[in-house]
Amino acid sequence: SKRLFLSQATVKSHLVHIYAKLGVDSRTSAVAAATARRLIRR
Repeated sequence: SKRLFLSQATVKSHLVHIYAKLGVDSRTSAVAAATARRLIRR
């Protein structure tokens, strides 16, 4: 967050929205869901 000049609260807020869109509740689950949907590569 410091490198991008964002507060930690902003980063957490973005993560909450990403989790909701993917239907998950953790970073690990988000990565797994995004990989399965081919949103990111391994």
